Amino acid sequence: MTQALAGLNEHGIVLATDSRATRFDASGQPEIFTVNKLFPLDRCCAILSGGAGVSVPLSLALRQQIARHPSPLDLEDMVEFALPFLSRGYGRHLEDHGPEAEGFRRIYFILAGYAPAAPPPHFRMALLGSEDNELPLKRIQIGNAVVMPRNLGMEMRLVKALHQGADLEEVLNLCKDFLEKMAAIKEEVGPPYHFATITSQGYRSIIL
Repeated sequence: MTQALAGLNEHGIVLATDSRATRFDASGQPEIFTVNKLFPLDRCCAILSGGAGVSVPLSLALRQQIARHPSPLDLEDMVEFALPFLSRGYGRHLEDHGPEAEGFRRIYFILAGYAPAAPPPHFRMALLGSEDNELPLKRIQIGNAVVMPRNLGMEMRLVKALHQGADLEEVLNLCKDFLEKMAAIKEEVGPPYHFATITSQGYRSIIL
């Protein structure tokens, strides 16, 4: 189960996630492996996925479709395109494989990007998701910070730092500390961790 964080303020967007994932063998036994769950969609937008393991191939398929689109898409266009596209892909997965195992029936996608035509601070995020294998995916209302699965303590710390104008490096380190703490107490969270920022200069993968 992914632990994901995202936040934005006037400096830009921060995205952070662990890389531990679970799949089930033919006998139904869980297997732990690592996978990157954070990808750029274009120069200024990115997607971070979590929950069901199919979220990663669906994210990659979405990126391919966006790259093939005849005209550039801003973040809102991507969200409108992604909702039916990801819903169809998740539906096909459920038809082929049946319901996910208990405890793995959530899927979500955080889309984030720089939108120069939008009002200041020109940064936007959207959370798309489904609980208990429900279709279609829905757009979930969020503020300027997302912690999935939810952790109210971390949400409060993240919102406070962003509201106080913390720079992106400070917010990244806050996210890194949280991921390390979660890994120490939750078997389903683990390194390596992946971090990225989005500013007016575009998407940038970060190593901490």
